[in-house]
Amino acid sequence: MWKAFYYLPAAYRNQFLTPKALKALQEKRLKYLVDLAYRNTSLYRSKFKAAGITPSDITTLDDITKIPLVRKQEIKASFPEGMVTPGFSEANCKVGTTSGTSGNILRILFDYEAWSRLNAVALRNYFAHGVRPWHRFCIVCSSPAEYESVSASPFSRTVGILEKEPESLAEDIRIINPFVVGAHPTTLVGLCKAIEKTDISGIQPGIVLIGGEVAYPSWREYIEKTLKTTTINKYGATEVNSIAWECSHGSMHLDADSVIVEFIKEGEQVAPGELGEVVVTNLWNVAMPFIRYRLGDVAVPLDELCSCGRGLPIIKELEGRLDDVIVLPSKELVPSTRICPLFHRIPQVAEFGIVQDSISHVAIRIVPHGEFTEHAESTLRTRIQNVLGSSVDIDITVVDQLERTTSSKFKRIRRTFDVQVL
Repeated sequence: MWKAFYYLPAAYRNQFLTPKALKALQEKRLKYLVDLAYRNTSLYRSKFKAAGITPSDITTLDDITKIPLVRKQEIKASFPEGMVTPGFSEANCKVGTTSGTSGNILRILFDYEAWSRLNAVALRNYFAHGVRPWHRFCIVCSSPAEYESVSASPFSRTVGILEKEPESLAEDIRIINPFVVGAHPTTLVGLCKAIEKTDISGIQPGIVLIGGEVAYPSWREYIEKTLKTTTINKYGATEVNSIAWECSHGSMHLDADSVIVEFIKEGEQVAPGELGEVVVTNLWNVAMPFIRYRLGDVAVPLDELCSCGRGLPIIKELEGRLDDVIVLPSKELVPSTRICPLFHRIPQVAEFGIVQDSISHVAIRIVPHGEFTEHAESTLRTRIQNVLGSSVDIDITVVDQLERTTSSKFKRIRRTFDVQVL
């Protein structure tokens, strides 16, 4: 793992490359990986043949759209024989697993050079915020697999904690006394509420890393106020490691030197400022190539550079997952970032869950904070109706508690039917 520090200087320099230089780097790696995947993996070879293309057709970054998209189910069905490059196996690779919050766990092999390069990019993002190897990390893990992966951190003073009841979690973090705390936003909100409730003192990390879920501004303000610190947003996926991170100027930078990120709608790349599905290509993993892989997240690309001086492209904050959006009869997508803040503005709402069970109906469950009055319900209904429009019926029910899965990633919005949305 310490080899990641060997690649750190190059990763540091890359963030200040011009967009033109970053594009040239991406094109060079893309052509190499396309040729490797075509020759060595039956999944990509069959997809190329079905599309009537060969690696020689991919000469520029714009040609990437000729390559068919790949889904997790296809990769899982082809693993390992149809996905892993000959000569690589679990015996000589770093093995990762996706979180499985959707019930669909995927095993991923990384050759060790790729693993080191990808971790160097992640390290770059930490270093930009003043984090150093001697700082103590505390990562709140949502699964045993994530807990085991924490031990592979290049930061030797990293401690993992499995998700648990907030009061116990707060006490554990107090004892560890970390400089960096990393967790899902919902976990951190629960932690802060426990701190306020029990009056636990001594928890004041230098930085709080948030990721794995959409981080609403009101949540970030609450976390920062309670812990008296700064929150930093990170976006990543096991398949490619770091994807984007927030700089000190507040921009979410794409790690363009390690991953190609596309934003797709109806098979076409969206325009800047438009919502699209996130599709990624890992530029370094030779053992198990990921080319035009559909992550299932949605985000908005921007056509501008940050005033921090980095040439890395930027995106609007992640809008959520495809199954976290409400689909209107018009097929317009309403992301969680347009719906969830409406609940945060109603003091009588302690918790909420939204289930869309048809294209024209949503059922909302409210756990009240005190009395959920008729006026509060009417205000909330009107605000939601203004966003969803008159073609969607809304039912609101008050309940004592919400149903939860074993994952700490609580789904605020859930859709019970399949629909082609992008």
